[in-house]
Amino acid sequence: MTALRTSRGFNAWVAATVGSELGSGILAFALTWTASGIGPQVASAVLTLTVAPSVALGLLGGAVADRFGPRQVMIAGTLGMILISAGIGVSVVLWTPSAILLLVAAALIGTVAAFQRPAVGVFPRLFVSDADLGTAMARVGMASQFARTIAPPAGGLLVGMIALSGVAFVDVVGGVVMLVTLLLIRPPRAHAPAREAMTLRGIVTGVMAARHTSGVPGLLACVAIVAGAVIPAVLLGIPLAARERGWSASDAGLIEAGWIAGGLACGAWFAWRGTAVRAWRPMALGPLIVAVGLGMLAIATDWVVALIGTTLIGVGVVVFTAHVFPTYLLLAPSAMVSRFQALLILVQQAPQLIVSPLIGLFVAMIGAGPVLAVSGLVATLATLIVVTDRTLRTFTTNR
Repeated sequence: MTALRTSRGFNAWVAATVGSELGSGILAFALTWTASGIGPQVASAVLTLTVAPSVALGLLGGAVADRFGPRQVMIAGTLGMILISAGIGVSVVLWTPSAILLLVAAALIGTVAAFQRPAVGVFPRLFVSDADLGTAMARVGMASQFARTIAPPAGGLLVGMIALSGVAFVDVVGGVVMLVTLLLIRPPRAHAPAREAMTLRGIVTGVMAARHTSGVPGLLACVAIVAGAVIPAVLLGIPLAARERGWSASDAGLIEAGWIAGGLACGAWFAWRGTAVRAWRPMALGPLIVAVGLGMLAIATDWVVALIGTTLIGVGVVVFTAHVFPTYLLLAPSAMVSRFQALLILVQQAPQLIVSPLIGLFVAMIGAGPVLAVSGLVATLATLIVVTDRTLRTFTTNR
């Protein structure tokens, strides 16, 4: 283990990330909660519209960040979110929240996220050496995960006290703190603008470069497999399994919290101790831990066993992602790093849009247990890819 060598600006940004992510998470909960009061179809549409723009516009978002730099894109995106949140707050004060207002708000938030997320993902690379990138990203991930963990209960409390309009203005405060932080800090590493990035040819070139960069196709396939196998299985499989097995709503909530707790604990370890120099070993181990956790969840008849299973899932996911994400950025050409990051986000989210409805269909046909067990087996394919990829097996970070 070595101490993370970074600047005050990085630490200030991580701290501001907690407030910004917390405000965004509270607002997301409030929007969904308000939409659910109108009808389940509206609530479903709100959730879809916050994800779909990242799939549709993500590659363009990465190209913009490569052209202008991640800090500039984050400043513009944060300013955009401040205006959107303020607009939501004012609109709700003047008019009763309607389905159209909620859907437009969700689409605008999703669109800003499509441009901002690739920039946020590569921003740590401007602060630290390649050897420290994994530790730095673990700290950012832990801060974001902490904020996302406490956002739903905080949102439930605040939406009852100050309504959607008040929650929107809370998000404005978090956005202002982030905007001021971004304007004040200066990363020690400069961004070299890729002037061709925003052209159609530049976007296609980025995708083709990812395809031909050794080790990158394997990592993208692994991320798609793990994201497609785990996230829908946890978010949909747990409540469906709970109803099937007679567990209460509070049991189901505790079981789902297990994967968050496991991920937080594991993320804290990597943020403190650092990530492995030979990243392929934890990258291969992570999906196996996930498979064990999903297997326990598949056969559990007691909620305590299910909780242990979801905790293992959270641990396995973070063991995997804490090494995959920095390795992926280090393999990416410096002039295309944001386009590569956008592609990574795309392969994380696109499988969920396909797998989620399939899980609902197959659970209705054969039950939750077999579906969860198959999801675990699918996750192990990522391990197979890692151990058979020569580039990944020989990749190291020098310390």
